[in-house]
Amino acid sequence: MSCFTVIKKAETEVAKVSFCSDNIVRVMIKRNVDVTPEQFKELFALYNQLAEGEAFPYLYYAEDSSSNITEEGRRYAKENEFSFPKVCNAALVTRLAHKLLADFYLKFNKPHYPFKVFSNMDDAEKWCLEQYAKYQKSHLVSCK
Repeated sequence: MSCFTVIKKAETEVAKVSFCSDNIVRVMIKRNVDVTPEQFKELFALYNQLAEGEAFPYLYYAEDSSSNITEEGRRYAKENEFSFPKVCNAALVTRLAHKLLADFYLKFNKPHYPFKVFSNMDDAEKWCLEQYAKYQKSHLVSCK
């Protein structure tokens, strides 16, 4: 399914961020990193700079299974979920341990935006595109 080009890209200590022609923002968490509140703060500022006030679907995935989001990082992300506009968040997980963490996060942190966990990139991209189409349709209706 992946048929897109990267329009803008940027990098932080912990992630590579790609704004793509299919309107999905892909965030690859680098290997061997712990994502802390400080890294989330930097990422959220970067999202705001690159998105220029527009809402997009965000698709998060890890370069490999060695990265980790700290408990403080998860808390910061939840407390600051409105710090940048978004349509939805999708998380691609390839290890059972990461899936359990993602499911736990969803159960107890109840995001205010659509958030779904996937084990397949094509399914995650398809869902992001569906969410973006719904967002655009509702945004057009509310702006009339």
